[in-house]
Amino acid sequence: MVKKQRNPGNTSRRILDCAETLFAAQGYSATTTRQIARAAGISIQTLQYHSAGKKNLYRSVLERSVGEVTDLVNRYVQKMLDQDLNDVRVLEVSVKRIIDEMFDLLHGRPNYAALFFRQWLVLDPELRAVEWDRLIPVLGQWSTKIQERLDPERLRGMNLYLFFLSLSWMYWGLFVQPHFIGGVLGVDPRSSAFLSILKEHAWEMTLRMMEQRTSVRAPPLAKDKGVPRKSGSRARKH
Repeated sequence: MVKKQRNPGNTSRRILDCAETLFAAQGYSATTTRQIARAAGISIQTLQYHSAGKKNLYRSVLERSVGEVTDLVNRYVQKMLDQDLNDVRVLEVSVKRIIDEMFDLLHGRPNYAALFFRQWLVLDPELRAVEWDRLIPVLGQWSTKIQERLDPERLRGMNLYLFFLSLSWMYWGLFVQPHFIGGVLGVDPRSSAFLSILKEHAWEMTLRMMEQRTSVRAPPLAKDKGVPRKSGSRARKH
């Protein structure tokens, strides 16, 4: 009887999935190729054939995760750039939509947040290549394009690049230890209720950081700068 050959595509995907789980849980240094092969149910030789080494496998894992995240956000950034970003409601609605889809992704891909946080602690330039080649340039492009379309008075000296990084750390940080946060909230971290709480929290915190508290249901703001504007924004304390 001829032994049925496994689909090489399925094998590669299984290797990536197992590697992602182990890298997220243990980090790059503590994870061995033998552990990955054992988790994937294959020989070390088969692993080497499909991955060409631990560093290449790590890069592939990061490329898959970073690519999925940047592609998601890029869709919404492009939509934002086609609208009037000085309209508070455009920013609020756009941010809410990004959070909704981003959090759905992070909730459905539980390894991503831990993987990203571990990546930020890596010092080896070779292991940071994906971040520098894929993520950093995109963040730079987003911040530059959005800044060009925003009223300088609204920015008030804010560094959008650092703002985006801060949001990333805040968003992904909520999913690094979901069982801990779920325990504090008294909610099952696998539930839709848990996801809804995090979305609402992130949206509220983001709007406060932006100092834009006007409701998306508010009437249109006056375009004439000489006309006083009503806003739900909290006054800056001195």
